[in-house]
Amino acid sequence: MKLNLFFLIAVLAIISCKGNNNKVKETVVGDTPNSGKIPISVDESFLPLLKDEVTIFENENSNAKIALVTLPESKGIQDFLDKKYRAVITTRKLTDDEINYGKQNDLNPLHFIIAFDAVALIINKENQDSTYSAEEISEIFQGKSYKEISVVFNSNGSGEIQFFKNLYHLKNLPGNFFATNSLSELTQYVATHKSAIGVIGLNNVLYNTDSITEKVKIVSISNADGNKYLPTETNIRSGYYPFRREVYIVCGESWPGLGTGFAKFMTTDIGQTIIKRAGLIPARLSLRMIEVKKEY
Repeated sequence: MKLNLFFLIAVLAIISCKGNNNKVKETVVGDTPNSGKIPISVDESFLPLLKDEVTIFENENSNAKIALVTLPESKGIQDFLDKKYRAVITTRKLTDDEINYGKQNDLNPLHFIIAFDAVALIINKENQDSTYSAEEISEIFQGKSYKEISVVFNSNGSGEIQFFKNLYHLKNLPGNFFATNSLSELTQYVATHKSAIGVIGLNNVLYNTDSITEKVKIVSISNADGNKYLPTETNIRSGYYPFRREVYIVCGESWPGLGTGFAKFMTTDIGQTIIKRAGLIPARLSLRMIEVKKEY
């Protein structure tokens, strides 16, 4: 009798699986919002922050394993659209063309804004010009002036250089711009070349403050009001520091999987606290403040 019962249960299970092929494909690996194993693409600028987020998330969800794959932002986005990664960290929303490309691969991206960050500029300690106007930076990036300056950044597809290309509508960079192979190489180059300007994500500066500031200086930006502004939390939040950017985690799941679970975790109080302790501006807290101001 027991044997027949087990046989009946097995048959019913097989029939059920055949009638729900799509669902089986999505859940057979045990992939839920708090369990499973997935890779996520992240630009090197946000690797320190994401390591902290993943550590806490995995501590709270022992059956979850998230592998962080370090890629330049542009490469990470393309691989995400090709469904190589379940989620990607970006400093912008996907374009309409990118979303349409993803839809051709049955991918419907979901954007979760998690933080506000900034792009910092670093210079040699012997450089006396520690302040540039926003207009001067614009002219440098468009190749209109300061051609004796060499501008270095981390990889051709980094989020930082893409930020300025989008800001100034650049298709190509001037000839005095070039990429290094790592953030440490970038910092070392600026530290040994007096006429260099380095382009670096604020998150990396905050996680490596001592090792970076003992080698180089951070540039202040002067605006139309004539005041100088460093990329501090107050100046970024107020908008006085001009090179502010949004940070997103973009998911491509058609069901509530681990990527979605991790993305939502980063928007919780715990996830946002990790972001705040990293020195960045938590997006949810900032949006709350905006909503409160609108009420009055």
